[in-house]
Amino acid sequence: MLPNNYTCSSCHEKFEFEFRQARYYLGAAPLGKQVAFGDLLQVNVRPVWCKDCECVCVVEDIASLRVFEDAYGAARNGRPLEYPVYSDYMEAAEVVKSVGDHLRWRMGRRHPARALCCGGSRYQLMDVAQPILKHAQCEFGFIESGYHIGPYCGPGPGVYSPANIRVYDGEGVLIGQLTWYKREEDMWDTEPLKYPPPVADD
Repeated sequence: MLPNNYTCSSCHEKFEFEFRQARYYLGAAPLGKQVAFGDLLQVNVRPVWCKDCECVCVVEDIASLRVFEDAYGAARNGRPLEYPVYSDYMEAAEVVKSVGDHLRWRMGRRHPARALCCGGSRYQLMDVAQPILKHAQCEFGFIESGYHIGPYCGPGPGVYSPANIRVYDGEGVLIGQLTWYKREEDMWDTEPLKYPPPVADD
């Protein structure tokens, strides 16, 4: 589970995630103004400090192909899973389909994991046993995780307000975002979105 935020242990400055979830678009045609729910795949993520953007963000969590193959076998045998999907509260057929989709995506994936804020590879993982990340603007502080668990009952993102869930192609390149969810059609409205241009060094 991702932390809610990170905080400097000395000056208590908070570092919030700009976004916490993302989807791959695996449809055959280019991403259009609408996309079917079935053409989207959840992106597994881990928290990182992006050294290029100087912020807390998420990076693709891409295990080895063997992990996906083992998960597919476990799904077909009805065993519980936590990766690449959390199978509790899911129907058995839904688990098999989802893990199968993840396996096919993993078999075609070539690029190493990207930081999803900018697509870069200069990042430091924050969920390791002892993440030591010095707060550059604070003489004594280290950036530490913070959690808050609260209740939520609602229809999910994209119903009462735009979801703004980022969408990536199978290689982790940002191509758009999901805005409004059409429940009756099981479709998402989309908007184009690209990585911000790199900041030039002075």
